[in-house]
Amino acid sequence: MHIEFLVEEISMRMALENIVPKIIGEEHSFQIHNFRSKQDLLKKLGERLRAYSRLRVSWEFKIVVLLDEDRQDCKALKQTMVNAAKSAGVDDIILHRIVVEELEAWFIGDVNALRQVFPKIPETISAKVNFRKPDQILGGTWETLDKLLLQYGYNTGLIKTEAAKEISKFMDIGKNRSPSFNSFKDGLLKLIS
Repeated sequence: MHIEFLVEEISMRMALENIVPKIIGEEHSFQIHNFRSKQDLLKKLGERLRAYSRLRVSWEFKIVVLLDEDRQDCKALKQTMVNAAKSAGVDDIILHRIVVEELEAWFIGDVNALRQVFPKIPETISAKVNFRKPDQILGGTWETLDKLLLQYGYNTGLIKTEAAKEISKFMDIGKNRSPSFNSFKDGLLKLIS
């Protein structure tokens, strides 16, 4: 099975390049297409899905659309995605998933992976509320992670693309505390079954 991923930006692509093979194994192929922003992806989504619809005649594949919630109405955002898929005629081969609130929630959900890249972060951090429930962090997961790194002596702050690439290498797909990560993982497994 081949899977086409549509994501909103490069750091999400970099993370998925490491995460997806851990979920789907090597017997499936995939390609990740990142857009300039969430707004860019949403603007082009209908047209892109119609192009995929035309390819269905000669190619067997599935589609995954993955967006950050970014404090938007989750239900309305998902309905926009569902409507685009129905209109394009690909609603039977597509998985829509929303990262709550941002990709960094997935990293916060795996403290061991964080500690592999940033070893000054103590193991005990996983007992704090934000790290037990990363999808419920208020005020931004990127900001929370950046503050944490600064607190433990990483003076450069958080560079999203580098963090995505490095942390995702160490993520354990079976031990993430982020419900949106687990929803993505479970949906992807169902899509390929």
